Amino acid sequence: MKTLSKFFSETEESSTKDSMVIEDLSFKSDPPNIIMLKRKAIRIFPDGRKVALYYADKIGKYVTIPYSDMINKDVMQVHEAKQDRRGNMPALEEIVQNGQPAILSFDDSTSMKVDVMTAQAIINVYNKVNLTNRYKIERMINKDKHNFAKVAAFAHGAHTDGM
Repeated sequence: MKTLSKFFSETEESSTKDSMVIEDLSFKSDPPNIIMLKRKAIRIFPDGRKVALYYADKIGKYVTIPYSDMINKDVMQVHEAKQDRRGNMPALEEIVQNGQPAILSFDDSTSMKVDVMTAQAIINVYNKVNLTNRYKIERMINKDKHNFAKVAAFAHGAHTDGM
């Protein structure tokens, strides 16, 4: 009969023999798990795009990564929202000012006639939301009929709830 200590010592020896790992040298062809990148340069293109050039010592390669300003990200979004105010939003304001329905054109080359009440409801909602949501509304009313209908349905619901 074996003693308990002898049993454990034999199982430890057998488990270390079984768990011995034989390394395959083919791993050298695989990329490393972690790559340290060191920034070498920054380039600003004429259209305002920025690209950072990095070098990875472990693989001996250069990597370019496009980026934008990260410090004033909120300010940049506000600026973009004001700059992107085009498309159907001025047309909706014109419909309300003239009091006449007009035809709106969408990015997918379709068009539809919009009445004064719908235009007024969308403008009312547009004026009450924050800049991020204004940008979303502008994108939706410019995209296609389906997205315009979603905004119009929401605007009519929000417009009637406010009264």
